[in-house]
Amino acid sequence: MPRVPVLGFLYDEENLEKIGRHGLSDARVDQVLSDEHILIDNRKQRRARYLVIGRDNGGACITVPIEPTGDPVLWRPVTAWPCKPHERARLDRSK
Repeated sequence: MPRVPVLGFLYDEENLEKIGRHGLSDARVDQVLSDEHILIDNRKQRRARYLVIGRDNGGACITVPIEPTGDPVLWRPVTAWPCKPHERARLDRSK
């Protein structure tokens, strides 16, 4: 598992629009970091090197592909979506 500190997300018009297309908001995506979450390598040849998988305050599983910014602890979500079954299983196995 990668050892990358993720303390916050940075948003812009592009990623907010992509997140919204999946029925999510930046507020819900931020909640993933305030609860237990995992950070895993993304599949090769993807724009985002890592995936953050966690739950919002309502318990919904959310996956967030992230890319670096100029700040080592703030990351840019490329988008976010409700977890696919295999992503949810990966999160559940990590407990």
